[in-house]
Amino acid sequence: MMDAYNNWAAIANALTPACEQAVSDVAKAAKTHVQDQIKANNQVRTGEMLNSVYASTPQGSDYQGGEHMLPEEKPQSNTEAIVGVASDHGVFPELGTIHQAPKPYFSPALERTRQDLDDSMEIVAKTVEQAGK
Repeated sequence: MMDAYNNWAAIANALTPACEQAVSDVAKAAKTHVQDQIKANNQVRTGEMLNSVYASTPQGSDYQGGEHMLPEEKPQSNTEAIVGVASDHGVFPELGTIHQAPKPYFSPALERTRQDLDDSMEIVAKTVEQAGK
C-alpha cells in the first residue's frame, strides 16, 4: 500500500529536465530584453554591441565572436546559463566613464527578466506536481 504513494523517482526524473528547460527559456528571454533595451536607449551606432549579446546554455550558444569581442563564458552545469555582452566596450555604457554618464541597458533588462523567471518556475512546479500524481 505504501508503494502507491512513493512517486519520488518520478518527481526526481521530471525535475532536472524541467529546470534545464526553464534555464534555457529564461536565458533566451534575457538576451532579447538586453537587445531591446540597447535599442530603446538608442545605443546602436555600428550594431557591434547589439549583435554581441549572447545566451549560452547547456543546449547550445549563439555567441558569434569576432574582432574586439571578449571570450565566451560558458555555463558550468545543466542548470546554469550565461547571458553576456561580448563587445569589449559594452561595460562603458552600462557603468559610465569619466566622460560619459551611465546609460544602463543590462541591469534594467535583467529586471524585466524576473517575470520570465517567475513564469518558468511556475511551469517547473506544475511539471513536478504532475509527476508526483
